[in-house]
Amino acid sequence: MQPAGASQVPRSLWLLPGVLVLVAGGLQFFAWLGAAAPLVRDQPALGVIEMLLLVALLANGWRIRQWILAHRPAHAALATLVWLSLALCVLGDLVNRNFAQQFFRHEAVIEHSYLVDSVWFFFPGYALWLVAAWLATRARVPAWLQAGSLAVGVLAGVATFQSLALPGMSAYSTALTAAYTVLISLMAVAALWVAIALGRAGVAVAVGAVLATVADALIGQYWLFGSGYYPGIAYLNFAVYFLSQALVQQLPLVVAGSGAPVRA
Repeated sequence: MQPAGASQVPRSLWLLPGVLVLVAGGLQFFAWLGAAAPLVRDQPALGVIEMLLLVALLANGWRIRQWILAHRPAHAALATLVWLSLALCVLGDLVNRNFAQQFFRHEAVIEHSYLVDSVWFFFPGYALWLVAAWLATRARVPAWLQAGSLAVGVLAGVATFQSLALPGMSAYSTALTAAYTVLISLMAVAALWVAIALGRAGVAVAVGAVLATVADALIGQYWLFGSGYYPGIAYLNFAVYFLSQALVQQLPLVVAGSGAPVRA
């Protein structure tokens, strides 16, 4: 997972996320197989372990920020935006754990409507990462391409929400999920910018941005706009989401290693 062109970066900054990804993926895999049956039965315990893994990833993000501030101060704002993005998303994950076991919280048509509340954290979290991606790529990606791809992403998000929305949803759930569906679609757009601006060095980060959209698509299709309980999807979602966050937090290191300018 080491960013290309970042040989001077401490190995632990990219090695630790790789280890955490293996642990998170292994945990979900064995839970899916049933080998972790006690944890599966005790959902709060599994949720606590997942949160601890995310906090560890957040701590690594802070170390990335500190290294950037000390060695690549020109990219300090970029590193801060990326870290704040993950910090907000971790709070969103805490909401999604649903430790209080509240269902049909906002209305009678969405069983897992507690997920809607996490949008208050995920929306600004991913918005900050989109700003970071824009700053990191605008010097190398034509403005017309960025604007055009954003427009396509917005249209795709609107169409996706219209295909998923349920009759009888509350105004609260409709407003938040509609806005978030559009925003998360733009992560795939930002992946295009990163791939163009950073080339091979940015492939891993671009993949991470796409996986953010994939992870939320899984949750939206089966949990938020569906009904019932889908543990297999939950395990897959967390593994994909965790890998996504581990990859996108590398953006400041990749930009610093590639020598790409960041225009404020």
